[in-house]
Amino acid sequence: MFKRSRFIVVFVLAVLTMFVIAACAGESENPFGTTTPVPAADAPAPDTSEPVASGPNIANGERKFANLGCSSCHSTGSNKIVGPGLAGIGARDAEYIRNAITDPGAEIVDGYTNIMPSTFANLKASDLDDLVGYLKTLN
Repeated sequence: MFKRSRFIVVFVLAVLTMFVIAACAGESENPFGTTTPVPAADAPAPDTSEPVASGPNIANGERKFANLGCSSCHSTGSNKIVGPGLAGIGARDAEYIRNAITDPGAEIVDGYTNIMPSTFANLKASDLDDLVGYLKTLN
């Protein structure tokens, strides 16, 4: 029994000694040999700037159309729900579509009243661009 206890004590001391030696050894910032890369001091810093957008995010525009409630009043086809169907809206100028969203009372489609909420004027510019981009895909 004494031999076994002595073996355990020696083993634990040996393991602790290895950790101490590894921690004090060399200039390495990674003494335990893990695979996390350590960048070189002269390596260029990674580019953390935002990528330049190449155009509207159509998928986000489609999500905005559904999540903002547009689809509860407008179909993407030609049928009328509360407001006019949006089939063919993609042929219109992007500025017309943007104005129809942000200032719905500026130009009313014949046969409809101005009941569209004006709160869409407060959309983030990128979300508005995405929504207009999505609507431009409707033919």
